Amino acid sequence: MRKKKKILLAVAVGILILFLGGKYLLAMVQKIGCSDDVIQKIEMKSGYVMKVHQTNCGATTDFGYKLTLTHPDKDEKEILSYGMLEGDSHIDAIVHNDQLNVTYSPSTIVYSKRANYKGVSIHFERKGGNASVPESFKDQRKSFDLDMADLFANSLIVYRNEEIPAGQVHFAVSEKGIPSTAWKRNWLVIGEIEYTLPVFIHRDEENSPVYVGQKERNSSTWKEVKIASTYRDFQKALKLIDDPSGNRSFPEDVKTNPLPEKEIKQNLKEINKGNIKLSFWNDWMRGKSLPDKYME
Repeated sequence: MRKKKKILLAVAVGILILFLGGKYLLAMVQKIGCSDDVIQKIEMKSGYVMKVHQTNCGATTDFGYKLTLTHPDKDEKEILSYGMLEGDSHIDAIVHNDQLNVTYSPSTIVYSKRANYKGVSIHFERKGGNASVPESFKDQRKSFDLDMADLFANSLIVYRNEEIPAGQVHFAVSEKGIPSTAWKRNWLVIGEIEYTLPVFIHRDEENSPVYVGQKERNSSTWKEVKIASTYRDFQKALKLIDDPSGNRSFPEDVKTNPLPEKEIKQNLKEINKGNIKLSFWNDWMRGKSLPDKYME
């Protein structure tokens, strides 16, 4: 019995070593396959130097970015890891009274950041202000949530929590961080349709009802149209939209492969909860362009 236990233990240890070794080798291969280029260098007083690194791990991935800080008497450290929802990275920095102030563009997606560097405190600021994501909304997000629903003429992207502050660009703020007077401060963009039509929640509403923006011709002012009574209802509706989309991803597919009328009516019956604009979902399933309708 003891001999068998020793054999089983040896096998288990061997598998663990192979597993850990495999993960290490995979990490090394991924690291070797990624480029790391310094695209910006900011020299500050007292000898501090900040570098903006752009990483590229292949054509199928977006550029990644990181900030490193160094000093003649201190080791180089990464202080910010980030990506861009759109556009190019833009970083400004200044050291004042043992505090480093770093400003980044509105469309920056922050993944991680450091609060200090060898006794120097670090303060990060987003141009145009940082839109905080309510904890009540974060708690509703699930790992199986759809990040994209695509059917006929419309694709809807749902931002991940860390992407939401960057997603306010073009609606709450401009690309340069200038606040918009046509957007209510209580509205928080959580996604977009065809990169033009905003999908948003109210920051203070329980269960996060979901709205789509509507803009009339020759007007810069948005008004809200409720399309789901809760965020969870919104996700359920997206799944009904996305499930039949496999061979219905182009506007012309609505003519060659329309959704059966029976399926549309059944989906609308399941979606119709509360006081919502049901025609939004009906138009989507029938292949109508939502930006064309809601941005006349």
